[in-house]
Amino acid sequence: MALASTDTSRHDNTLAVIRTLRDQGPVARIDLGTLNSISSATVTSISAELLQQGLIGERPPETPRPNGRGRPKTLIELDPNAACVVCIKLSINEIQLVVGDFAGQVRHSEHHAVSTLTLDADDLETLLEDRISAVCDHQLKDFQRLAGICLAVQGVVSSQSGMIIWSPALSFRNAPISARLAKRFHCSVLLENDANCIASLLAAQPTYADSPNLVVIMLGYGIGMSVLINGVPFLGANGSAAEFGHSKYQPDGARCACGRRGCIEAYASDYALYRAAADYLELPTGDSAHPSEQQMQALTQLALHGNPVAQGIYAEAGRALGYGIANVMALFNPDLVLITGSGVRGFEAMQAAMHSAIDDALVAELRGTTRIESCAWDRDMTCMGGIAMTLNATDGETLLDSQTAREA
Repeated sequence: MALASTDTSRHDNTLAVIRTLRDQGPVARIDLGTLNSISSATVTSISAELLQQGLIGERPPETPRPNGRGRPKTLIELDPNAACVVCIKLSINEIQLVVGDFAGQVRHSEHHAVSTLTLDADDLETLLEDRISAVCDHQLKDFQRLAGICLAVQGVVSSQSGMIIWSPALSFRNAPISARLAKRFHCSVLLENDANCIASLLAAQPTYADSPNLVVIMLGYGIGMSVLINGVPFLGANGSAAEFGHSKYQPDGARCACGRRGCIEAYASDYALYRAAADYLELPTGDSAHPSEQQMQALTQLALHGNPVAQGIYAEAGRALGYGIANVMALFNPDLVLITGSGVRGFEAMQAAMHSAIDDALVAELRGTTRIESCAWDRDMTCMGGIAMTLNATDGETLLDSQTAREA
């Protein structure tokens, strides 16, 4: 039993070293020990094994020691080519594939226009197999292995069973999707809600380290949410927790993409905002059911520059968002509600009405000290979060495979 405990501790320490190097980049051995509360001797031993396995490399520091005494620290860093993961973001009429290296950086990204709503489950699996195979053929030659695949989906998914339960991007429901891909590519397949991918990336940032009870709301084509309680995602019984966008704002109100009426998404999502404006404002032409960034930017600018119709539409969206956030605050009492996603472009036009709705809905004691902030969407964090989650989930397998290859 003592040996097993020692082995487990060693494994956990090794994973901690890998993840620290991924989060912080090149680090000296002595600093790795301090950051992870591991002895210098243990860090030295772990780093020697990782060097032998080809998972890390050494490089000299960029500057000498400031006092000029002693040798400068040698930094170690992950070998980005030791393994890679593929993240697929599935949204309405679009599939994005991103290759992430072992250090967690994006090495390749591509978009494909796909009529997702016309696919059945078998069509989708075949399409994903074909796209992943093409990426592997052209982009993965420099990597030692494909460690894992992440499928980030709008809607309700079950990570445990690998099943897409419902997505507005798809016409079918309750389809197991992970098992066939795992068998085809001989690696782990992680199925995740897209908002959870974003929340996992943001929660790992030092800026939000003081907010273990974190709510992340994603504005965009749809409205997503992820809830972290004491740093752990709250998924619910079958993965359908935190479906903020499909909670009600107005019973029998505007129609939502889910098929029901009055959801928050039916007022604050891109398609809802554009739908409300299309009959009254002159906007760029395009797919009104799936408005482009150009179309949404045009509508947002009208609101920000004083167009009364556009301002009214965004004010209604802000009220829907505010009453929904008030419910979240009353139920979960989070440290922070963080609003992000591509739809945050219009947050300035929504926030006055949003705060007014929150004040109207909650007594001060229920609002408490919860902060509400927005986070700029200057990069698509969905795939970045999916890459990080997949690497963390497969680090143990990468260690085992590298050790087996070395011993062989």
